[in-house]
Amino acid sequence: MPLIITDSTCDLSLAQAEALGVEMLSLRVNFGSEEFSDKRTITNEEFYAKMAASTELPTTTLVSVGEFSDAFARHLHESIVVVLLSHKLSGTYQSAVVAKELSGRDDIYLVDSLNVTLGLGMLVTYAAALRDAGKTAEQIADELLQKRASLRIYAVIDTLKYLVKGGRLSAAQGAVGSVLGVKPIIEIADGEVHSVSKARGMKAGVREIARMTEQGAHIDRTMPHCLAHTGSLETVAQLRAELDLNDAESYLIGSVVGAHAGPGAAAVVYFEKQ
Repeated sequence: MPLIITDSTCDLSLAQAEALGVEMLSLRVNFGSEEFSDKRTITNEEFYAKMAASTELPTTTLVSVGEFSDAFARHLHESIVVVLLSHKLSGTYQSAVVAKELSGRDDIYLVDSLNVTLGLGMLVTYAAALRDAGKTAEQIADELLQKRASLRIYAVIDTLKYLVKGGRLSAAQGAVGSVLGVKPIIEIADGEVHSVSKARGMKAGVREIARMTEQGAHIDRTMPHCLAHTGSLETVAQLRAELDLNDAESYLIGSVVGAHAGPGAAAVVYFEKQ
């Protein structure tokens, strides 16, 4: 049976990854001189508490070539599917490429999810389902590369503060937006974060996401899907109701996206019907 490896930006918990039979490698999260192992020595909840108290945005450090090499060496007799965050957001994927080349193995299959957070998480969940259905590592990788194009994340952002701190908005734009109560709608597409719309207030933002998904009609409910947030349980509840997603799990978004989205964001993650 193939082994599946992912990185901690998938925002599944260690327990959830273990339950899926997935090995997770952690990025590092840095607050000044303090360094933490994502999901291992700092939880998502602790990350947001530290971010609120910090004057600067935290940074992340990729999974190294050596860490991938060690993981591959632990599983010499298993084929491996490695599903990672977008190469446009981190050098982690390139580390895996180098480690595979150094290994000299041809039974390691690398998949650039072109996504992050629960987009990556849902792709990993699907990979585990394919493995459990008896697919080979090569078949799993091929299916993931096909399915990643239909993966969607839409999120409404409550505060512009962190987009300004991260340089994605000017201070003037942030100030005007805050006064007007403008809430950006973002998506992750082609491996990057894009602003696709905006709304006046969070409730209007939720309605805009509902409109963009045709009240949830675009969601393939036979595939992994979920709701995600950065501490905004009320907004998640509104999104759940608008999209009729009563059966969907809700996850807390972690460090990579959370550092830019800030607290109060809510998102829907799904594969679009074909």
